[in-house]
Amino acid sequence: MATGGAKASMDDPWQAFDRYLAEGAGVMPRTRQAYARDARQLAEFIAVKRGGKPWGQVDADDVRAWLAERLRTSARATVGRKLAAARAWFEFLRRAGLVESNPARLAQPPKLEKKLPARLSVDEAFHLVDGPNRPRPGRRDDAKATARRLRDAAVLELLYSSGLRVGELVALDRPDLRLDLGVARVRQGKGGKERVVPVGAKAAQALERYLAARPALLAGEAAALFLNNAGGRLSVRGVQKIVAANQDGLAIGRRIGPHALRHAMATHLLEGGADLRSVQEMLGHASLSTTQKYLHLTMDHLLKVYDQAHPRARSAQEEDDDAKR
Repeated sequence: MATGGAKASMDDPWQAFDRYLAEGAGVMPRTRQAYARDARQLAEFIAVKRGGKPWGQVDADDVRAWLAERLRTSARATVGRKLAAARAWFEFLRRAGLVESNPARLAQPPKLEKKLPARLSVDEAFHLVDGPNRPRPGRRDDAKATARRLRDAAVLELLYSSGLRVGELVALDRPDLRLDLGVARVRQGKGGKERVVPVGAKAAQALERYLAARPALLAGEAAALFLNNAGGRLSVRGVQKIVAANQDGLAIGRRIGPHALRHAMATHLLEGGADLRSVQEMLGHASLSTTQKYLHLTMDHLLKVYDQAHPRARSAQEEDDDAKR
């Protein structure tokens, strides 16, 4: 099979597919795992529901039928990813010379409901980021516990300062951080794209404190910037736990994840006067339209403030309703 244009053995097509995704398409490890599961799922569907036809005979209707079945039990965004996986699988087979075309290209992804992310105010973002520094009853002060607390503070500061995706953050190695230049190099961005992101002064200070304490966590994984409690590379789940552990006192009505700080970074930059194109580059968006959703969120907030504050913004009926309350 082909991997990035070169022929490979057919003995293990799944390993060859993984190599193609890594070398030929620049797909990140977690996404490769998801694509492999999706492709196996498609293979099982073809075997059980479509008569076990060879891949060369699978057409767009087969792919659509598989997607329709998955849509009964999966979210639209998940089904959209499964279609992307099917397209990658057939492209892999096409490059290997096993199919003539890519039938998944003719199938359309399900339309997603337009959902704007939960908006954190500047005060709320600061409260979340400052969480590890708040006094807590029973907190230990030994070297390892202190290193974990400083790590958590650095993780939250960097998420908010640089707008990193959580997968990008945990993939950072120590040499990727250049505090002397005030930047970090993202080598495993979405789509395999590399970029350089700014690191703000507060984040740099938090990182310096963490790096001074980091040896207390070292075990075998010396390359990773952020280490877990056992000394290995901090995982996505580990970052999610850090964010969850520092949400006390946030009156936003629901739990949030690491991506909320990426959203906050983008909206706060735009509210502060940053241009859309610069924010696009910092976030690593391939399309400007993806970045524009943050502009819409910012405008929604501005209009809400306007309606509440401007003396001529509200109707007489709304003023009467307020007076009766």
